[in-house]
Order: sequence, then C-alpha cells, then structure tokens
Amino acid sequence: TEGIVERAGPLYQFTHDLIQQTIYESIPNDEKKFFHKTIGTILLRSAANNSTLHLLAVDQINSYCVDIDLVPEERSHIARINATAAKFAIAASAFEQARSYVNAGMRLLN
Repeated sequence: TEGIVERAGPLYQFTHDLIQQTIYESIPNDEKKFFHKTIGTILLRSAANNSTLHLLAVDQINSYCVDIDLVPEERSHIARINATAAKFAIAASAFEQARSYVNAGMRLLN
C-alpha cells in the first residue's frame, strides 16, 4: 500500500484521485450499491444531530437507490431521511441541495 493511501488525521485517503477512480470503477455495480448503502447506514447511525454527517449519509444512501427496487418501508424511511437532509440544507442556506433531497424523497414516494 506504499504510495497508494495516506493517513489524513484519523482516516485514510487515496494519494491520487485517479487511483480512487480506478479502484471504484473496477467494483461491480451491484457491489457499489451495497457499499453505498452500508456506508450511508453507518454514517446515519453516527450522525445524531450532526448535519454534515447526516448529509453525507443521505448522499451515500441515495446513490444506493438509483435503479433498484425497494420495499415500501425502505422507500418511506429513505424519503424521511431525505426530508431531514433537506431541512439541514435549508438551515445552511444550501437551497439547491435542499431541492435535490426533496426531489429524491418525492421520487421514492411516487
């Protein structure tokens, strides 16, 4: 791993975006969706009232939702967390971002 990842505080990151992109593109799409859902779920559990973590979590979970069949309970849950994300975005005056969360939630409810 020498030269591929580096420590960034308590986390690790790839040394170059191209390395990250190449590795990400080599993962099959179904596995990517699973990873997005898993990462988002873990972040959401840790978020409490931390708006930044909540928004990161919802972004990951929304990546999972693209072109996938969800059971009604899951659709409802993800729509609710998008509504909360929209409220956090509005509080930060990030209105375009808020609209994207509202739209994502509405798509799930249709």
